[in-house]
Amino acid sequence: MAAIRIHGLTPSTFTRTVRLACHEKGIDYELVPTFPGQIDPLNPFRKIPAITHGDLVLFESTAILRYLDRAFPGPKLWPEGAVEAAICDQWSSAVCDSLVNAALRYMAARFGFLPVPAEMVQKYLDKTAEVVPIFDLQLASHRYLAGDQLTAADLFLAPVLFYFPGIPELKAIADSAPNCARWAREMAGRPSMQATEPADKPRLAA
Repeated sequence: MAAIRIHGLTPSTFTRTVRLACHEKGIDYELVPTFPGQIDPLNPFRKIPAITHGDLVLFESTAILRYLDRAFPGPKLWPEGAVEAAICDQWSSAVCDSLVNAALRYMAARFGFLPVPAEMVQKYLDKTAEVVPIFDLQLASHRYLAGDQLTAADLFLAPVLFYFPGIPELKAIADSAPNCARWAREMAGRPSMQATEPADKPRLAA
């Protein structure tokens, strides 16, 4: 049995981020399919994922990735330098706040998981169209989101952007972000991305 157990679901972007981190660092893990309503004993906020490692129970994806990076050998997910690490934190936070609160909320509302008025759905889409170009501009001058080496920031961004092609409104936004597209093609070739590909991506007909 693997020492690390990840409690979550494969379509979940944050669950995938944690899985990506394990693959990038060569950490063996067991995925325990867990719905948000079943996660209460591990996360009082009822969100996935959470991990267990021996007696340790840890939730919040940023905290989980920080722990994995410090507790296990393998490629570092955060740079060593103070400035470089801060930039990685900056872009990780930008994904988890600005992009997630726009794009993932739009997806959740569009698929009926988040019952909100139609005007809110449009606001989520408009906000997505506003923030994606900021990521595109950053990727215009950097190979990866926080610099020229893969970091945790890329592992937060990838699961979100990789849903865009299957949703026409989001695909239109992605199509206008060529640097994100270049980055996405490179990320798609990584074994970690291929190993964590959700079996059933939700898709909307055009």
